Amino acid sequence: MTGAELLCEALLRMGAQRIYGIIGTSNIAFIDALCQHRKEIRYISCRHEQVACSMADAEGRLTGKPGVAIVHSGPGALNGTISAGNAWKDCSPMIVITGAVKRKLAGSDGMLEINHRKVYEPISKATFRAESANSLLFIFGKAYRESMSFARGPVLIEVPEDVWTETTDVDPSCLELIVDEPPEAKPNKIKEAVEILKEAKLPLLVSGGGVAYSNASHLLVDFAESLDIPVITTGNGRGTIPETHPLCFGRAGFGGGTIVADKALEKADAVLCLGCYLSDMTTYEFTLPIGQKKIIAVNVSKAAIAPPAPKPTMFVQADALDFLKRALETIEPDGSKIDAWNREISEARSQWEMLKNVCLEDKGNFASAALLMNAIDENLKEEPIVSVGAGTHLLYPMAFLPCRKPLTFLSTVNFGSMGFGLAAAMAAKLVYPEKPAIAILGDGDFMMTIQDLETAVREKIAIKVFVINDFSYRVLNLRQKAQFQGRIYGTTHGNPDFASLARSFGATGYRVDNNQVLKDITSKILEEEGPTVVDVIIDPDNPPPMNVEATLKMSGTI
Repeated sequence: MTGAELLCEALLRMGAQRIYGIIGTSNIAFIDALCQHRKEIRYISCRHEQVACSMADAEGRLTGKPGVAIVHSGPGALNGTISAGNAWKDCSPMIVITGAVKRKLAGSDGMLEINHRKVYEPISKATFRAESANSLLFIFGKAYRESMSFARGPVLIEVPEDVWTETTDVDPSCLELIVDEPPEAKPNKIKEAVEILKEAKLPLLVSGGGVAYSNASHLLVDFAESLDIPVITTGNGRGTIPETHPLCFGRAGFGGGTIVADKALEKADAVLCLGCYLSDMTTYEFTLPIGQKKIIAVNVSKAAIAPPAPKPTMFVQADALDFLKRALETIEPDGSKIDAWNREISEARSQWEMLKNVCLEDKGNFASAALLMNAIDENLKEEPIVSVGAGTHLLYPMAFLPCRKPLTFLSTVNFGSMGFGLAAAMAAKLVYPEKPAIAILGDGDFMMTIQDLETAVREKIAIKVFVINDFSYRVLNLRQKAQFQGRIYGTTHGNPDFASLARSFGATGYRVDNNQVLKDITSKILEEEGPTVVDVIIDPDNPPPMNVEATLKMSGTI
């Protein structure tokens, strides 16, 4: 068989059901081999490599197995780097396969040639180059192991154009798909961590992406309830405890943190971080006044913690599932901590509810993104998978669309790139066709990947896209008003009629500019069978609820 056919066999043995990508001269032979396997592996041809790789990233997050993208040499590979950066920062398993110039042309600085491995090295767990068809199977096994072993992440496989068509006698059954097991939590460390929490007056749990990725959410809830300790989450930890649960204080930190969660992190005297650390995001670039406290970090990988990041008092190298399972075997109920907490955060709760209520007021002249979130939540018949881009728009689902299950909110939390939400929604709908897949995007974010609405139409991917349209890059527009004496420069722009544009692609399009229309048609929109875009015209001067003081302090404004 050829190198291309051998790699297809490897992907089948890994269990790949989809590959996302864009064809080019450097990978056309592989696409041809995929055609021969189109009944087993669905190839989704995209309109931009960022979208293809973001779809692979989202699939990796949702399934726990590497999502796979195929890109063209040079420019195509470079277009995928934003998505690789997202996967790297958020520990998402992904395999990016890139074509390369023919082996005889390597090093000639010709068209399409670039050192892919050097480019991807800082944003990948590992990079590989197949110098022959005979090496492809071994390389794929190594790439899989790197991508899947904790902490998970993206890898790159570079295949020269002529390796795809080279023949090989390698037997695909020789493929080894090995995953390194994370270290087990040591009993003495578990006991010490639990004792620290019991002795604290205001203990707090911080649940991160590691809890979601290790399928430990049910144990997190049991652990919190056993000790009667509240939980705050990181962006990737949303839904690891239902946000409607009385012990959930919400998401903490920049880009969607609640005042309640932020205040809890300030006030706690002992913090157990599960599947996360206290990062720059969680602490508003380390400006949140968290003071001196005992910090226990449970994580599969030991990150290099350097000032100004708070150094953990104790580190337990283990995955969250193993730690929680073993900890629950040793726990004995030891009195309630939640009453003291409720007194401590009473003022923050009142302040947060006031901000939300102001945002929910019907101003009459525009549609309200806050009311839209409420309408979506009320009209959904089952838990959706919600994806967002980067920008002010994501604060609305953070505040008004509660997560009740893990991995139902997809966001580029730790890299903050725009252009992820549309791709993530498409991947979510392909992975879980029975679930609603909703992309909540800003107008600036949507314009960065709007061309792939054609992909959704062609592939019949029934996503629902709500464009929170304020005709600006509002995060920066607000900052110009607060920090730069109101000098508005480069943050406002015009937009097409997104509803009409959607219809030109073959999707369904709606334009909503008042709340009465919004309430009347939300249920109809959610029941549309095909891809649907809703252009929601909002008041740019009505900001979403956020921790304004912490955000301004982080930016250096106060």
